[in-house]
Amino acid sequence: MLVLDSAAVSTRGPRPDNQDSAVAGPRLIGIADGVGGNVGGAVASSLVVNWLAPLATGSTGEGADDPVRIVASANERIRAAYTERPRLRTMATTMTVLYVDADGLALLHIGDSRGYLLQDGELQQVSTDHTLVQALIDAGSLTPAEAKVHPQRSAVYAALHGADDDVAAVDVLRLEARAGDRVMVCSDGLSDVVPPAVLCDLLAAEGTPLEAAARLRDAALAGPPTDNITVVVADVLEEVPDGGPVRVCTFGAATELREETAEALEAVWPGPVPVGLVQHRPR
Repeated sequence: MLVLDSAAVSTRGPRPDNQDSAVAGPRLIGIADGVGGNVGGAVASSLVVNWLAPLATGSTGEGADDPVRIVASANERIRAAYTERPRLRTMATTMTVLYVDADGLALLHIGDSRGYLLQDGELQQVSTDHTLVQALIDAGSLTPAEAKVHPQRSAVYAALHGADDDVAAVDVLRLEARAGDRVMVCSDGLSDVVPPAVLCDLLAAEGTPLEAAARLRDAALAGPPTDNITVVVADVLEEVPDGGPVRVCTFGAATELREETAEALEAVWPGPVPVGLVQHRPR
């Protein structure tokens, strides 16, 4: 079975707060980007990532091996939170997750955060943006160059809102990944600023996943940046039996216990998070 040697970095960039949340663990890496302009975007991304974090350890639970139920359960937490806290009703988040199961590596994706696979020196974007400009590109009505300056380039047509039809919009893909590959999920604060060729070079350079994530963040900061920047990088390895303690870390908004997040978590996740399950990291 495969395992992920993962690390992440997250920064608010030029924005006043960080609406990105991320998780890095041996079985799952994920990014959730609170949809800009919506009240509670940071809360929505936090709810999704804090629910995914236990799955990143490889611990099994009801529906843990069913990708549709994984997404549905995360989405239910958003709905439960705004049902109890109506002022959060407009919150939403993207979600891009790469997770390991007995069959290999799979992608769950909705929105415009991205997933990438680096294999044999070639970088492949394995997610498709759920944006208006991407739909226009696919239809042949817009070029990639025109999309970069389109006034609605940030408009997503699919995200997790807590609505009944959200799950149907999620892409579920199997990846032909193998030991020795490197994978990445990131918010558009990276992918909108750093060109694909540079992403490939920085991801392929020698060093640990943490060093690669830091290089990519720094490239986005030099861009100059336009948004929050969150990067999760993982090396795909063959699992070693008794490989040591399991550690899962969360990043970005998922580490901030702001009032709205605390109230939302109270509504959807009674009782404390199991101690020692998740190690939080600063922004």
